[in-house]
Amino acid sequence: MDPHDSRGEGIAGVLAALAFIDNVGFHGIATNLTGPAPKIDRNWAALIGNARIAVAATHWPEGLNPQVQAFLTVAEKLVSALELRDTDATKGPAGELHISYHALSDAGWQHLAEAAGIAAGAHDAEGHAHGAEGHAHHHH
Repeated sequence: MDPHDSRGEGIAGVLAALAFIDNVGFHGIATNLTGPAPKIDRNWAALIGNARIAVAATHWPEGLNPQVQAFLTVAEKLVSALELRDTDATKGPAGELHISYHALSDAGWQHLAEAAGIAAGAHDAEGHAHGAEGHAHHHH
């Protein structure tokens, strides 16, 4: 594949953005902020701000536009609330961002699987691993 091919560039960009957002820890942030004793970590605003930049700077496939827009909008909302250090204001956006992060990540990896010619079924099974873990022990 020609490295200057726009498809290749798109894939590299999507991969980089997914690698970044998958490492932010949106799950832990949401669990903390929506939990009984929310505590704001001063690194989160910058981290989520960077995740927003990574997503905004990436050339995503057209079909992922709704997930991208949802993520960008709610990331901005959460960053503003975090900067105000207002735990009440962060609750809603933290929960929403966790959901839109998963939607974007799943759709992005699905897109890469298709681009790579890998059956999406494999990723799908992995995506549902949380539910499957409980059953795993019965197969031994």
